[in-house]
Amino acid sequence: MLLQIKAQVPESLNGERFDVAASELCKPLSRKKIKMIIDRGGAYLNKKRILMAKKNVSRGDVIELFWDDARPLTTQVVHTIPVSIIAEFSDFIVINKPAGLPSQATLTSSDDTVIHALKVQYKEKFSTTELCLVHRLDKETSGVMLIAKSKSAQTRLEKLFLERKVSKKYRALCYGIPTAKEGVLNWPIRKDSTRANTYIAVMKSSTSAAAQKASKDVKSALTHFKVMQIFSQYQVSDIECRPVTGRTHQIRVHLQALGVPLLGDKTYSQTIVGHPCAQWATRHMLHAQSISWVGEDGQTVAFEAPFPDDFADCLKRLQPVNQEGSPHEL
Repeated sequence: MLLQIKAQVPESLNGERFDVAASELCKPLSRKKIKMIIDRGGAYLNKKRILMAKKNVSRGDVIELFWDDARPLTTQVVHTIPVSIIAEFSDFIVINKPAGLPSQATLTSSDDTVIHALKVQYKEKFSTTELCLVHRLDKETSGVMLIAKSKSAQTRLEKLFLERKVSKKYRALCYGIPTAKEGVLNWPIRKDSTRANTYIAVMKSSTSAAAQKASKDVKSALTHFKVMQIFSQYQVSDIECRPVTGRTHQIRVHLQALGVPLLGDKTYSQTIVGHPCAQWATRHMLHAQSISWVGEDGQTVAFEAPFPDDFADCLKRLQPVNQEGSPHEL
């Protein structure tokens, strides 16, 4: 459930840092917990998301803090978030990765990862098993993931991905409504030289020297999309995405280029201000819903992960209270 605290800045806190003012106004939250809320994308100043604790506030400003009670504001490693197993086989397992759990080690932690979480939560099953990642999901993306039980199984399953024999379906809740209700997004993707750990879609070619240099990092990317529902009264769309390639941030970048960035995306929807649903999500609303491929026996192997609570809650909130502006299947 999404928890919320709202407060207005008094004269006595005029000019203070955001985290200082928030800790004074939103007790019993400490500055450390407020910093966690900021990092998770749940801090707003006058309806605009705040990304830095040192941002100064002024008298009359409105501070709002949002956090999910399923993700405690604690410094403990993230393996406390439950990881559910969808299916288990002799050489691999299928899990429903929760949002907030990294697929692999980050610069700040080597413990809070999918594999470590599995070994902690299911220590009787996997404490001595060599678990290996087959593919990855962004930290804030939830949904289906394959984990191999050996290097040989990892190699076999990775080969399916490399040969593009694996079909993946994602569901995305997006700001805005695309003009086309379905289509193919084939813009190449490259790193954004102006922002760290960020990518952009290459919408058109350029002959400039800088563009030629950047073109060395350009990678082809292909995503099929289909609008599943339109929530016209909120200007939000529910879109199914089927990526063919597997570039970093591919769906997020392609949807931004399409003009419908993900609800809650701290990186690619930063220009969205004042949208009525902007504060409903503390993470980007992207869920890896299903994965499938044809096995060696010719039978289709398919797995599906149910929507997590925060995603389902957003969908529930989007449902209209009356028939006007009601969502419709397309």
